[in-house]
Amino acid sequence: MERNSSRALKLFYCYARKDHTLREELDTHLAGLRHSGHILTWYDGEISPGTNWEQEIQDHLNTAHIILLLISPSFLTSEYCYSKEMSYAIERHRRDEARVIPILLRSVDWTHTPF
Repeated sequence: MERNSSRALKLFYCYARKDHTLREELDTHLAGLRHSGHILTWYDGEISPGTNWEQEIQDHLNTAHIILLLISPSFLTSEYCYSKEMSYAIERHRRDEARVIPILLRSVDWTHTPF
């Protein structure tokens, strides 16, 4: 299939830094979709040194079609992931601007969460 990045869905990884190995593993599984041009993935490890990291994250969160919430105890403990990124992602989902997909990485009680 021909690659066409203008038609690719933009995918944003929302995850706790402690879960970077599991995010990398998931990204490996999505390689076929990336190579075929169906998705473009982004995570905070792609931020260039000296860049305003919060603005960079916000820009990608604003333009993502799909936001993957990589759920773990570390994710729920992270104030930034839970209160900022996830809250905004769910707001975009409710406005039908993006699709939020929670993915359970490690066992955690998530019964009292908004997803």
